[in-house]
Amino acid sequence: MEVYLQSGMYKAHIEGLRKIYKRKGSILNRSFRAHLPLGVTFTGANSGFYSTIQLPLKSKAEHLVNALKKKNILVQNATGMYLPRYKKENVIRLSVSQIEDKKIEEGIRRIGVEIDKHIRSDKKFSR
Repeated sequence: MEVYLQSGMYKAHIEGLRKIYKRKGSILNRSFRAHLPLGVTFTGANSGFYSTIQLPLKSKAEHLVNALKKKNILVQNATGMYLPRYKKENVIRLSVSQIEDKKIEEGIRRIGVEIDKHIRSDKKFSR
């Protein structure tokens, strides 16, 4: 480990990761802006690691997570990440850290389509 640190390999590795995540974050940010329906907001896109998508207030993340899972798109219900007093049931979390760059935009497009479908149908998605 000492050789790794002293040789500069660690620093080079960290710089390489920063470039990768910055690129992923840029793709994610553009994709969110292009493919998420109006009224849907996002945070953390620039990090390229974890991001959240906030659905309209009456929407439940749990239903979207389940619908996306059936389409082999894995996102996380962020409800449990809030203190009970500040609980939000309309937020999903996703990470693109292990996703190929060329698949990020298509994944966000598919998430946007599914969000739009559920918002329009009002079935199984609203409280």
